[in-house]
Amino acid sequence: MRARLLSAFPAVRFTRRGWWFLGSAFVGFIGAYAGGRQELLYVACLLVTLPAVAFLVVWMRRPTIDVLRTFAPELIQAGETTTVKLMIRNTARSLTMAARWRDGLPWYPFATPEGALPRLQPRGARFAGRGNSVTVGYNLRPPHRGVFTIGPMTVETTDAFGLARLVARAGDSAGVTVTPQVVALSDSGLSVASGDGDSRLMQRRATGNDDDITTREYRSGDAMRRVHWRASARHGDLMVRQEEQRSFPEARIIVDTVRSSYRDAAGGGDEVAESAAFEWVVRMLASVAVHLRRSGFLVTIDETGPSQLVSLGRLRTWGDEQLLTSLASISLTTTVRRTKPRRAGSGGPVIALIARPDGATLEWLLAQRRPGELAVAFMVRGLTALDELDRHRPMSQPSAIALAQLHDSGWLVVSVKADEDHALAWDAVTVDMGRSRGNA
Repeated sequence: MRARLLSAFPAVRFTRRGWWFLGSAFVGFIGAYAGGRQELLYVACLLVTLPAVAFLVVWMRRPTIDVLRTFAPELIQAGETTTVKLMIRNTARSLTMAARWRDGLPWYPFATPEGALPRLQPRGARFAGRGNSVTVGYNLRPPHRGVFTIGPMTVETTDAFGLARLVARAGDSAGVTVTPQVVALSDSGLSVASGDGDSRLMQRRATGNDDDITTREYRSGDAMRRVHWRASARHGDLMVRQEEQRSFPEARIIVDTVRSSYRDAAGGGDEVAESAAFEWVVRMLASVAVHLRRSGFLVTIDETGPSQLVSLGRLRTWGDEQLLTSLASISLTTTVRRTKPRRAGSGGPVIALIARPDGATLEWLLAQRRPGELAVAFMVRGLTALDELDRHRPMSQPSAIALAQLHDSGWLVVSVKADEDHALAWDAVTVDMGRSRGNA
């Protein structure tokens, strides 16, 4: 992202050495007038002049630069590293002073380590491409998923004697998207056979003849054994038998995004990583959606709160990048969607990612499974002491009640902790797969 010029009002301050000079000058003036020592007056004037001149030099030589910031890769997953490159070009007609630079970060320590910025030649034909630009960089590893603002760059220059310092911001900030981590899941869990979809016969009605209903024109790659010779003779072109085709198998993922369901959620905060349990749910959502799409499923996602992924629609027409980009900014909400249409049964699997759903959410969730459908609920608990206590409480407690009701309604429930491995949780689906289907 390109930015022009330093901030309009850069801060110029005296350094600690500069203040010592000014303090010594003040003492020299007092001694000169109190003791009548003229030589002290000369020294005091010199001590005042040097910091003043340094201040003016730093102010007059403040750099004017262009900054081009790039990320490689531009889209990264949580836990991965991206390389940030800053191409800095001098646009002034004077030589810049040697400086130090650092880039702003939205998390602690809120800035990168300082680096040296060499003197850059002035712009113009004589110096074009010969030292009037430099490329610096650093590795960036965001602490968690989200959409972050990186920058602006801060430039700091001092005079040759270190008496005055200029600190100014160079250019604008740039955004970087950090998607949730996608965990590789095994094929031992759900497969295309779990959601075969609706079989349908592709019919071609032209003249109404029976041959036209079950045949189509020959295409390159069709096996010769499928050629329908009678229809070919009548049409004058090779015709092949039209075989029965199946639609894409469907799968549905339900994710609980209501804050009250997560006991470890930070109250009222705007941070994305506000709940360890919710972050587990988001990573599982990303991993399962990508896995099922690559396995041939037509995936839809529903949220218990207001829809934040409404633009995705049915994910078969979207790439993984669009899905993960949307999940980068998904967050907990305080509103519950009480009314949702009940979908038509398609025979595909239903996967729920939940924590401690309230009564209304649980009631709606139970109604989403139709007889004969495979339904799996991953129930995650956080890492707080309250979650640990809730784990050992009797069946009268909300989480235990939800667990029992889901079991009774034919759901396969996998109970996990927010620090457990997603791949192992996915593999646990196969353990009771037969029992789950038997509860239809």
